[in-house]
Amino acid sequence: MGRTTRSKLTATALSALAAGSVIGIGMATTTASAASPVSFTYWTSAWGASEIATLDSQFDAANPGYKANGEYIAQSDEYLPKVIAAIKSGTYPTVLVDQNPSDLPLLEQSGKLLPLNSDLTSLTNALYPGIKASLFYRGEQLGMALAEEGDIALFYNKTDFAQAGIPVPPSNWSQLAADAIKLTVPSAKRWGFYVPTGDAEWISYDWEPVLWGNGGSLLNASQTKATFDSAAGVSALATWVNLVRTEKAAPTASFETGGNYDAPTAFTSNAVAMITDGPWLEGDIPSSLNYGVAPYPSGTKGPSTNIGILVTALFKTTPAQDAAGVPFIKWLASPKEAAYLAETSGGLPSSPAQLSQPLLKQDEAKKWYSVFSGEEQFGQVRPITPAYTAVSTDLWTEINAAIAGKVTPSQALATAAKEADQALASS
Repeated sequence: MGRTTRSKLTATALSALAAGSVIGIGMATTTASAASPVSFTYWTSAWGASEIATLDSQFDAANPGYKANGEYIAQSDEYLPKVIAAIKSGTYPTVLVDQNPSDLPLLEQSGKLLPLNSDLTSLTNALYPGIKASLFYRGEQLGMALAEEGDIALFYNKTDFAQAGIPVPPSNWSQLAADAIKLTVPSAKRWGFYVPTGDAEWISYDWEPVLWGNGGSLLNASQTKATFDSAAGVSALATWVNLVRTEKAAPTASFETGGNYDAPTAFTSNAVAMITDGPWLEGDIPSSLNYGVAPYPSGTKGPSTNIGILVTALFKTTPAQDAAGVPFIKWLASPKEAAYLAETSGGLPSSPAQLSQPLLKQDEAKKWYSVFSGEEQFGQVRPITPAYTAVSTDLWTEINAAIAGKVTPSQALATAAKEADQALASS
């Protein structure tokens, strides 16, 4: 979940993709050798030229029968349209590295995406449960999770906590609400907690783990119907609404700046004492600010967080290239290589086996890294459905309406669910 995906997202108008039948990966064979390596291309929005060159040379050295050719195509929010255009023109790559997993079911409609059902079973089973579950759509494994993950936790101002006589950060939402009231100083225009508002995917992304922590779900198992308008969902939204409207412990105005709807300035300027955000916030916090990081607050049913993941997928090109793409994906997802990707990006691993690698063991000494990595065992990932952008838009629109006091939490979620069901039916 990089800074680009926390900015305002708009739905991409998709025309019909090129038709084609899907074949199993196991049907593709090759007799690649070091003398005549099979060359294949992969596209990415996550890695720059230097990292691509390093990955290509390392893979080629470890796999002399193949030659990888990586290309940076576009930043995250411009990536999908370029991939779709390439599919329609027949110029798409063998392997795709994508920062938005919800792109995969859209691309699967082209008939050019090959399922990874049997080729990466052991690596897939080793992933954290929530990450593993997010790779499947209607029974097919559409992609493989790599490292460089990011989830969200609670940042808190230690100085403010000490002044308010609060010894430790809250572990659940009830404690957070009580602490936020104590931390709010109206005369200083300082609030205890920041509730995000605006027209961005970050709002629904940040709220989803409140829902999950209460035992709720976003969609049903078949991803055909919204389920967030449940008692768990109403309670989760009421938690945010009460902080803003009843307790006056969160600001009513958005601190969004430059497309960053997670509002780092709210915390770094000391306008709020607590904020839920990801490890990327570390780069915005001045050294003078005395702060700590704690797990995302638990709900009534337990802990949760939202994990943003990096995925890779395989397109149907030539049999030889497809056969080359499988070991490349396996290599990228292997514990040692994935640990390298996580270390160089400053991101998180996607499996416990990666976390135990020496490169990441040293990161656990950082005051924040073990908090974020420790949450992954119970975190979830946004569902990969072609309608996710529409579902999320419906959700954040109504969350804003409830926070503004225009509707009740129950009314807001009922409206969002009705609109989401229409989007899911259309997809």
